[in-house]
Amino acid sequence: MSRKRSPAQDEAIVEKTGEDSPAPNRRKFLLSAAAIGAGTAAATTEAVANATRGSWVEDDTPLKRRRGTDGRYSDYFDKRLDRLTDMGKKSQGAKWWEFDTYITPTESFFIRNEAPHVPRARCDSRVHPDHWKLKIEGNAVSRELTLTYNDLLKLPSRTIVATLECAGNARTLFWEQDTYKTGKNTAKKQVGGNSWGLGGIGQAEWTYVPLSVIMDMVGVKKNAKQALFWSGIDKDPKSKGPSYTGRGHPMDDIFARPDDIGLAFKMNGSDLGADHGAPVRMIVPGWCGAASIKWLTKLKFADHNFWAVLNSRKHVFKGPMYAPPTPEPGDEFLYVRPDEIHGPAAAWLKPKSLLTLPIVIEQDYKRPRDYPLKRGELPTVAAGLQTMKGFAWGPEYGIHKVEYRIDGGAWREARIVPPNLGKYTWVRFEFPWEAVRGQHVIETRATDNGGQVQPQTVPYNTGGFDFWAVPRFDVKVV
Repeated sequence: MSRKRSPAQDEAIVEKTGEDSPAPNRRKFLLSAAAIGAGTAAATTEAVANATRGSWVEDDTPLKRRRGTDGRYSDYFDKRLDRLTDMGKKSQGAKWWEFDTYITPTESFFIRNEAPHVPRARCDSRVHPDHWKLKIEGNAVSRELTLTYNDLLKLPSRTIVATLECAGNARTLFWEQDTYKTGKNTAKKQVGGNSWGLGGIGQAEWTYVPLSVIMDMVGVKKNAKQALFWSGIDKDPKSKGPSYTGRGHPMDDIFARPDDIGLAFKMNGSDLGADHGAPVRMIVPGWCGAASIKWLTKLKFADHNFWAVLNSRKHVFKGPMYAPPTPEPGDEFLYVRPDEIHGPAAAWLKPKSLLTLPIVIEQDYKRPRDYPLKRGELPTVAAGLQTMKGFAWGPEYGIHKVEYRIDGGAWREARIVPPNLGKYTWVRFEFPWEAVRGQHVIETRATDNGGQVQPQTVPYNTGGFDFWAVPRFDVKVV
């Protein structure tokens, strides 16, 4: 995507701040805010109109024909999809059995949207860098502000390596776990949602402007209770209704780590792609992917709670073990009613582990179209000494150790392969196995630095969120 800047200008205006950099200078940011506000006020009427119009008509030629036939493409997504599993119009899963790098290449990074048709700059001016705007407002700020994309790039930024995971990752194992316990699948009709297998996870290097910078510019008050991260763009263009994509985030968490949460504009060293929220998205390390709102257009800091679809009806735990939270007087509701708060919203993710083997799917009724195994089929491993490899993550506290066992035997500790860069990152692990012909079961479990250990089972919830029980890998040795 072209921009009206030279590489030299890009380099000059983006100030990098590392982990050990001193705290940002408050006066500097206040002066920057004033300059940015003046620049925004000078925006042309035409630019403002284009920024709010949003058109999906570019030409009548299907995307597949425009791009040729040298790979798997879809009119619903922007990037080539060969390295992902086809899960439909809203999602594409990662092929975790092919994971072999510490950083997940963008081409292999999963996609999860709330609506079909990824917003693209060539189709919707609201996500074009020349017209994108971010409005920052609310009763818990001292001064409101509107930023352009170029304004954002002039602010201090930093990079962080962090996993991003859908709360529904491993949902598939709810069905399979039920079968292991009872011999039949009763969860099939209870748990709904995408069948990720273990492919709703990836790790990237994110470049972002920390929320600490934004909060300093607008003067966030101490009484701030929640921040609303809002898009309003993730919408089926054929729908006449509004886009409801956004959710509130507790200020307690933001105040605790304002340099870790921020507005991301690069992924793996390149500008964000359309499928991953271009031009700007939130990045909230350690929380469910739904908290990292894509195609961001508004931040709102307030002294009350925000209730939106994503944290009241969707991405919430519904089931006998989960009581819905009660709204408070003065709370703000966006396209939902108080009686539509069905359960607590997904937040911090639990530790998980996986082997780079496809799981056996027997009960899952939404198996991806291009999954490498037929229903009930086992992956094969050659007899003899094998090095089994996998990944583990525990983003709230970081990974302490990873264990494995074969055919229900004793748990043994796997070797963690460096690096281990902190709590937001996953680790790679490996262990030797003298594989003997026949059918075997391998299990892995992670323990994080907070003492959380992957359990054998987890409580049911209707959305199939936060399945973090020990995964089971059935294999056939030949």
